[in-house]
Amino acid sequence: MSAIAFSPAFPWPVLAAFGTIALAICAASLVARARGALLRLIGFLLLIAILCGPQWRQNTLRPLPDIALILMDHSQSMAIGKRNEMANRALAALRASAGTTQLQIAEIPPAPDGGTAASPVLREALAGIPAAQLAGIIAITDGEFSDTPEIPKNIPLTALLTANGEETDRELHLVDAPSYGLVGQSQTLKLTVIDHGLTDNRASAQITVSEDGTEIANQPAIIGQVQTIALPVRHAGPTVITAAVSPLPGEASQINDQIAFTLTGIQKRLNVLLISGSPDQGERAWRLLLKSDPAVQLVHFTILRTPGEAIDADPQDIALVPFPVRELFETDIGKFDLIILDGFNADGLLSPDYLANIATYVQQGGALLTEVGPEFAEPGSLAFSPLADALPAMPAAPGTVTQSFAPAITPLGARHPVTAPFANRPLSPWYRMEAASPTSGNVLMTGPGGLPLLILANSGKGRTGILLSDQLWLWTRGGSHDGPALPLLRRTVHWLLREPALEPESLSATLTNNRLTITRQTLSPAYPGDATITTPEGTQTTLPLTQTGPGNYTGAFAASATSGVWKINEGGLTAYAANAQSNALEYEDLAATAANLRGIAQNIVWLGQSPALHLQDFLRLRHATQVTGSRSVPLLPPLPTLLIALVLILGAWWRERGVRS
Repeated sequence: MSAIAFSPAFPWPVLAAFGTIALAICAASLVARARGALLRLIGFLLLIAILCGPQWRQNTLRPLPDIALILMDHSQSMAIGKRNEMANRALAALRASAGTTQLQIAEIPPAPDGGTAASPVLREALAGIPAAQLAGIIAITDGEFSDTPEIPKNIPLTALLTANGEETDRELHLVDAPSYGLVGQSQTLKLTVIDHGLTDNRASAQITVSEDGTEIANQPAIIGQVQTIALPVRHAGPTVITAAVSPLPGEASQINDQIAFTLTGIQKRLNVLLISGSPDQGERAWRLLLKSDPAVQLVHFTILRTPGEAIDADPQDIALVPFPVRELFETDIGKFDLIILDGFNADGLLSPDYLANIATYVQQGGALLTEVGPEFAEPGSLAFSPLADALPAMPAAPGTVTQSFAPAITPLGARHPVTAPFANRPLSPWYRMEAASPTSGNVLMTGPGGLPLLILANSGKGRTGILLSDQLWLWTRGGSHDGPALPLLRRTVHWLLREPALEPESLSATLTNNRLTITRQTLSPAYPGDATITTPEGTQTTLPLTQTGPGNYTGAFAASATSGVWKINEGGLTAYAANAQSNALEYEDLAATAANLRGIAQNIVWLGQSPALHLQDFLRLRHATQVTGSRSVPLLPPLPTLLIALVLILGAWWRERGVRS
C-alpha cells in the first residue's frame, strides 16, 4: 500500500504562519505588478513545500484472518435427547469448513440458578476479539435463552438450533407447596399444567400425586389453570411428595412433567394414657419420663379402688374417685395415641369387654406398651385375657427371675433403630424380670440366660411392645445405676407411633449439591443388595452400598444438575429424592425454539433437518490487514529544491532592483 505523507520541519501552525506571510508578500507584489513577483511566488511555494517534507510512503501489509465466534450452549437443557450430539456434529462441520477463518469458542456453562444467560459470555468473548476481524457470531443452542444478547452492528448472528423444528413441551409448575403440616390434618398443594409451544391448549391432562411412592390422588387438570390438591399429613417426620402429569404427545422431554418436595409432619402433643395397676417405685419414674417429653400430653391413672368396690366409709369422706373405666376404654379410647399399662393386672379391674376394646384399638392402628412385673404370671395376668392377642409374649417358666443382671442388646437390637444407639455402651444392672416366650415381633434386649426383656411387634394395623421387667426406674436414680431410661423410652414410644426415622426396614435418599446420598436400614445381617437408581430422564443404574454400622448401609452417587425426581429401589422399598429447585427457570420450558432469537439472528438453521454446514455461508468477510513495514522516499530533494527556491527569490529581488536602478 502506497500513499503521500508529510514530515514537516516545523509544527504546522508555524508553517501556516510563514505561508500566510509569504503569500501576503507575493500578493502585494502581484498587485503592484512588480517584475519579480512571479519568481518570488514560485520560490516561496518551493520553500514552503520543502518545509512540509512531502514523502512517498510505501507500507508492507500482512492480511489478518477473519474470526468467527462460536457460542456453545452447555446449559442443562442441552442434555435432553440428542441435542449435545447435534451440537458437537455442527461444531465439527464448522471446523472442517473454516479454511483460513479462525474459530473462537465461547461456552455457555450450566447456570447455577436460573436460565441460560448468553449475554455475559458474549460480552467477555467479544472483549478479546479485534473488532476489525470479527466476521460473524454463530450460536449452537436449543434457543432457550433467558436473556437477549446484544449483537454488535453489522455483525451477522447465526443460530444453529439442536432440533428438527419448533418443539412442544408440557410443564408441571409448582405454584405452592407446604413444607410443614400437623399430623392428622391436610395441607393444600397448588399446581399448574402449562403446554409450551402450543397455540391450541385444548389438550387434556391427568395429575397423579404420591406420598412416599403410594398414590394418594389422581385428578384431571385444565391446562393453564391452578389445580388444588389436599395432602393428608399421616405421620410425623419427612414425607416425599411427588406429583406427575400425563405426558404431552411429542413433547421435547418429560423431565419437567414431575415435581417432588418434602412435607414434614409435625406431631401435635401425643395423648398418652398411662395406667398403673398399683402404686410402686416405678410409677414416679414413668411420670417423670413421660412429662419430660414436650411432645407428650400425659393422662395418668393409678387404680386404688375398683369401680364396684365397697368402702366402709361415708362417701363424702372418701377422697378417691372411681376409676372412669367406661370413658377410657369405650367412649374415649380412640382419642389416645398410645396406651401404657404399668404393672397392670386385669383381675377385677377391667371386664373382658374393655380388654377386648384395647385389643381392637391396637388391631385398628393404635399403640400399646406394657411393662410387667410378677403379676404377669398370676391368674389375672393380661396374658390370659382378651388382650393376649395384642401382646408379643406369654409367661414361661421359671416365672419371676430375681438376680443381678445387666440388660443386653441383642444382635438384632444392634441393628434396630430403637436400641442401636445403646449397643456399644455398658448398661447398669437390674434385679428382677419375668420369664416369657416371644409370640411375635423382635427381641431387642435380653436378660439373664438370654431371656427376652424388650420385644417390639406389629399387631394388625397397630404396634405393641412389652418390657418384661418393672425396674426401668432404676436407670433414673443416677450414679452407678444411671442408664438410658429416657432415650430408650422415647425411642420406643415414637417407634410405636411410627416415626419414619425409627423404621427398622427403611430406604431414604437426599440430593444435595448434585450428590445423591442413599441410606438403607435393615434388620437382616446380610447385605441388602445394590440400589437401583432411576434418573429423571428415565435411565437406570445400580449403586453398591457400603456398610457403616450394624444394619446400616449407605451409598453416594454423583448426580447431574438435572431437575426432576430421582427414584431409588432396593429390596422392595422405594425412596425419592428431588432437585426440584435446581435451576428451575432452565427447566420451565424445554422445547427447542427460535422465538427468543428472532429479530437478532440473520440466519436460523435447524440441525435436525441435516443441513450441509459451511462456515463461510454465515460470515461477512472483513479482509483486515496489519502493517508490518514502511519505506518513505522524499518527493522533493531537500538541498537542490532549497537552492532553487533561494535562486528564484534572489532572482525576483534582482529584477526588482534592476527596475529601480
